[in-house]
Amino acid sequence: MKIFFDLDGTLIDSKLRLYKLFQELVPKSNLTFVEYWNFKQNKINHAKILKEKFDFDESSISKFEQDWMKLIELDRFLKLDTPIDGVGEYLLTLKEKELDLFVVTARQNKSKAVKQIEDFGLLGFFNQILVTENKKSKFDLIHAVLKGSSNGWMIGDTGYDIQVGKKLFLNTAAVLTGFLNESILLDYNPDLILDKITNFKI
Repeated sequence: MKIFFDLDGTLIDSKLRLYKLFQELVPKSNLTFVEYWNFKQNKINHAKILKEKFDFDESSISKFEQDWMKLIELDRFLKLDTPIDGVGEYLLTLKEKELDLFVVTARQNKSKAVKQIEDFGLLGFFNQILVTENKKSKFDLIHAVLKGSSNGWMIGDTGYDIQVGKKLFLNTAAVLTGFLNESILLDYNPDLILDKITNFKI
């Protein structure tokens, strides 16, 4: 059986990285960490936050989005990420069951993603690290690995992850450690909703 894990928000906690970058790009922001993530987890995107809370016009929003993509994977921000508590021990239990484990992420830079996973001591658990690099979709990357099979799981923290899994006829599980709250995730009808990845059982 193959299990595909999203990275940010599923295996690692990247919330502080995103919040700190937002605050840097919006110096006048007085949003607390909790306030920022309340917006995000209720599916309120940056464009809406910037327009309604900070009076950004379309040009300013476009510049924000361009700067965001340039900065989000800089080392000084990536160092703010932490692994989800207990994820290393948990992945070991899955590997002992001889399951095939994959990371699939929409990161831009594959080498940095691999290095971060390695630095967290998790690289050895995975058969392959699949990174879109703004060239391919998660669907395409997973489809190439499955080779027509649908025996597996897609686990992530976004509606998009669940949609990809369903399109590939995989079982789907959503975790509450990332981008969306339970109410929003329920709209995507995952097979499971988990407080965190370590609660997933085969």
